[in-house]
Amino acid sequence: MNLGDPQEAPVNVKPSIAVGRALSLLDAFLYAGHTMSLTELAQRTALPKSTAFRILGQLTVSGHVIRNGNQYRLGVKMFELGNHFVHSRPTGLKEVAAPLLGDLFLHVGATVGLSILEAWDVILVDQITSSRSRIVTPVVGGRAPALSTASGKALIAFLDTEGRDRAIAWHIRQDRRSSHTVRHAGRLRSQLAEVRENGHSWACDEFSVGMSAAASPVLVNGRPIAAVSVSAATGRFDRHKAAAAVLRTSRLIATQFIRARELAQDYSTDEMQWDIEDEFDRVS
Repeated sequence: MNLGDPQEAPVNVKPSIAVGRALSLLDAFLYAGHTMSLTELAQRTALPKSTAFRILGQLTVSGHVIRNGNQYRLGVKMFELGNHFVHSRPTGLKEVAAPLLGDLFLHVGATVGLSILEAWDVILVDQITSSRSRIVTPVVGGRAPALSTASGKALIAFLDTEGRDRAIAWHIRQDRRSSHTVRHAGRLRSQLAEVRENGHSWACDEFSVGMSAAASPVLVNGRPIAAVSVSAATGRFDRHKAAAAVLRTSRLIATQFIRARELAQDYSTDEMQWDIEDEFDRVS
């Protein structure tokens, strides 16, 4: 142990509390830089420095965290765990969608993405972009308020009435992402109704000024499991071309995803039938 390290205090911590503290330290990396000092981590989690140090030591031994001097970063074990997430598994959503997203990128020449809904946020699970892109794109794994994005609107539009109303109520209580973020409940309801009618959505400068996007939901048995998006600088965004392209791609992904599940079922020795609830939680 380095002389500058805080001493480990022998304290009694209930297992449930210890688990919560360990998770809070890991979660801190979601909202900060890739590398943080012990002091920063303790401040972000409101943990005593000695407690944070002790738990980080355990996470370092397990490979979930890597320590370099007084700096900490997530370990490769976290990458391994993330790739065991249901959408990343063989024949999962990402694998099925990847070649079709590649075709979409070649067709539109703009950033394409695949997002899922989690609570009232969207999480980007895959993306293809170019070094020539003129917009700052979210990172894979990044989270954004759903109704500030085209992808979120595409997904929420196909929830039931109660789900849509709850999403809108949550959204209008949040801070604006930009001066163009729509906050009027009536206007949002109208936009979502239009998405249900046309099968695609768009957002112009709503998430970030200077960026526009179009999106379409991947519907399986009428349920939105993901959204395909195309985004570009507002000044060069071809709304109609993007809308037609994401609509076509989202339908292809849905068809191939269902086929992949059927094939997996056909060749499985497990007699249990595939249940969409096993892969996609219902929004509640």
